[in-house]
Amino acid sequence: MGKRQIIIKPQDLQPQHIGEEVNIEMNDARVWHGYITAITNDEVKLRDARQKDHLLKRADIKRIFAERVTEY
Repeated sequence: MGKRQIIIKPQDLQPQHIGEEVNIEMNDARVWHGYITAITNDEVKLRDARQKDHLLKRADIKRIFAERVTEY
């Protein structure tokens, strides 16, 4: 089994991405890692490994990285 890295633009986030483990790259070069727990028109709510929630503004997000398991 292999993995593929998927890059998602902030404007392309959909409700089906809730629950996914992601890395979120911000415009200021910070990277957040965690699980998406909510998506609104303006913000993305991310829960990190310490169970702390972070509200990230979509306008401040550069791109989102997710992994998909593949058969090859």
